[in-house]
Order: sequence, then structure tokens, then C-alpha cells
Amino acid sequence: MRDYIKKRWHKYNENKSWFSKISDLIFVLLVIGMLIPASRKEISAFAARLLAGSPKTIENEKQQMVPADAWNWEFQTMDGKNVTFSDFQGKAVFLNFWATWCPPCIAEMPDIQDLYDQFGDESVFLLITDEDPAKVKAFMERRGFKMPVYINRGGVPQIFSTNSIPTTWIISPEGAVIIRKTGAAKWNSQSMQDTMKELIARSR
Repeated sequence: MRDYIKKRWHKYNENKSWFSKISDLIFVLLVIGMLIPASRKEISAFAARLLAGSPKTIENEKQQMVPADAWNWEFQTMDGKNVTFSDFQGKAVFLNFWATWCPPCIAEMPDIQDLYDQFGDESVFLLITDEDPAKVKAFMERRGFKMPVYINRGGVPQIFSTNSIPTTWIISPEGAVIIRKTGAAKWNSQSMQDTMKELIARSR
């Protein structure tokens, strides 16, 4: 058995380039990591981040307007203050449903933070979760995220209904959904920065 393994190893060394060997090693380490519960979420988030692409804008004729009754949707700040969606009407809105246990959510949050750092003063960022505020606060502090997080208390409007997280909507100042993206995305891409600048310029 030992001779067989040595023979296979020598053959592997002879036929593989250094790049292929490194790629194989990374793959093996990823597989081992996925078998360890403590690292599984981080590795999944890393993989999701590598695969994420820049979100696409919906064609004008296919864009939906946020219905009038959807603006009555209420949720809460982290300290329990009630907020109504209509408080943000007339502004560019970045609306994201997420959770601390969700690897694709974790994967895209650094990009969301970068986008918030650039445009948070002139637009609205709403990161909505169903989780306990204490758990969410600890997660945000541990990772150094500063985006505002809100707690969903039910009654999500149909236009924002989803069975998957993360799901993100970008809403224009006129109330049109110009982007709807399920899964992790590169939110700080140049095209997304240009979109935010354009929306902010149209804000009332």
C-alpha cells in the first residue's frame, strides 16, 4: 500500500504544475474547512463573495412603482423606535433583507458598508432583519459595520415579499424599484456608484 501511495505521489508531482498544486491544496483546505462547523459559515461567505457580481438595473418599462399602501409599512430601530417606510419617501432607498446566520448576507456586507460610507448621508439605507436586536448589535459591533439596521415586526408589503435572503431593492426618489437582487452582489461596483449618484441627484 505504501509503495502504491508513493508511486501515485511521484506521478502527481511530475504531471502537475505549481499552479495546479496550489489550486488543489486550496480546494482540499476548503473541503476540510466546510467539514468544521465553526468555519463553515465563513468559508461559505468567502465563496459567495468571490462569485458575486454587480447588480443590473431593471429596464424602465419593467420597473414597478411602490404601491401607495406599501409606504405604510412599519418596522423598528434597534432601540425599539417605530419607523414608517413613508418617512423615506422621495429619497433614494437601499432596502436589504438579511440575517446574521446567512453566508451570502455576510459576504456582501463589506460592500454595502462601503456604499453606505459614500452615500449614506444623501440616501437611505434600510437593512431589515427578523432577529433579536441584541444578537444583531453584537454581530455588527464584532465586524465593525456601521450601517443602520431595523427590526422587522411583520406586515411586509407584497412588493417586498421574498423567500430568500439576502434580497435587495433599490428604490428611486420617484418610488420605482429600479433594482431587485436576490443573493450576494458587488454593491460597491462603479456602475452601482454611478446609479446612486444619479438617484441622489433626483432626490427631492
